[in-house]
Formats: sequence, structure tokens, C-alpha cells
Amino acid sequence: MQYKQIIFDVDDTLIDFAATEDFALKSLFNRHHWELNADLQKQYHSYNQGLWRQLEQGKLTYEDLSEMTFHDFIKEHFGLEIDGKKTMDEYRSYFGQAHKLLPGVEDTLKFAKKAGYKLTVLSNGEKFMQNHRLELAGIKDYFDLIVTSEEAHYSKPDEHTFDYFFSQTEIGPNETIFFGDGLQSDILGAEKYGFDSIWYNHRHRRNILNLHPLFEVDNYAQFVKIMQNNFEKAY
Repeated sequence: MQYKQIIFDVDDTLIDFAATEDFALKSLFNRHHWELNADLQKQYHSYNQGLWRQLEQGKLTYEDLSEMTFHDFIKEHFGLEIDGKKTMDEYRSYFGQAHKLLPGVEDTLKFAKKAGYKLTVLSNGEKFMQNHRLELAGIKDYFDLIVTSEEAHYSKPDEHTFDYFFSQTEIGPNETIFFGDGLQSDILGAEKYGFDSIWYNHRHRRNILNLHPLFEVDNYAQFVKIMQNNFEKAY
């Protein structure tokens, strides 16, 4: 077996991030009677993604992001002064309730587990929330190790995140492959750290960073096929 360990990201790799964000945002806005239309929701998504990119680049801390996200967005669009941290905590409580799996996830985990791979998670997120969502989704028990950026005190793609992860597992980078959707976080992080990755590009984004994942797939059936072929490339 070429690899012994597979690392999975959580949001938009295992659990549908779009569905999760949609539920959490609508729940929050309904609770506060803030009008939310499709255009504003699209603006929030772009704005939030921008903040997470800054976090991944080390330009913001997790605390900065927590305070700024809703404080700045609500002030800009509604002219209201709110407690950013308190509002973010409320949003996360809704976020933690959503756990819709992407198509093919559980069958793939079953296949990989039966094939003898150690399945692990490395997520930019909070320890309780990510563990809770994986449990609600019914897939937590497939994983031997779940590590979050909250525990590591760094976020992917920072190499310290991977230092912490590999300090928690007996399998090294040379026998590990990362499966994730995040080009900026998962694929860049693995490449910088010197181990292989598979880009789960189900949103059909461009590889603007010119990274070199071992494979690129857009569905889980393709990933299973790669495992069946023992990760060998066809030339």
C-alpha cells in the first residue's frame, strides 16, 4: 500500500458548506429580523471567503475574524452597531447544527476503512463544532484522529498546523495523502509541507496558484477508483 493515512478536510469536502452556510445565515437573520435576499447572501459569501483567505495568509487571527465578520457586515449593510463576537457565537450555534454530507462521502469512507487506510481529519475550525457536526452526520467513528486549527493554534496552510497534526499520529507525511477541496488551504498546505494531495474540485475552480496535486477529481466515485488503482497514475 503506497499510503497508510488519508487526511480529509471537513467543510466542502465531507460536509456541504454551501448548505451549512445557507442554513446558519438564514437562521441568524430571521432571528434578528434582518432582511436577507439572494444578492446580499452572495455578497456575504464573497466577503466571508475573503476573510478566511486573510486568516489562511496569517493577516487575521481567529479572534479578529470572529469579531469582524458580522460586526462589519451588518454595520455596512444595515447601519447597525452590534456585538460582533456575540453574533458570531450565535451564528456558529446554527452552523453547528447543519451536517449535510456531500454525495458519496459515507460509501467512500467505508471503502477506505475496509481497505485498511487510517482515516483522519484536519480542519480549519473549532474543535467542538467540527466533532459535533461529524457526529451528527454519522461519520465521526470512521476517523481515528480529528485535529482542528483551534487545537493546533495555527490554520492551514501554515506548516505549524501540519507539525501539530503529525505530532498526534504515528504515520508520517511520506505515507500520507490529503484529500480536500481547499486549494489555498489543503493543497497548498500539503505541497508546502512536502506530501501528496488530491484536489476535490467539485466546485470547478481554476488552479490559480499553479499547484501540483497528485490527482484532481470532482466526485467521490473518482476518488474510489484512484484507491482501487492504488494511487497509480495512468500515463
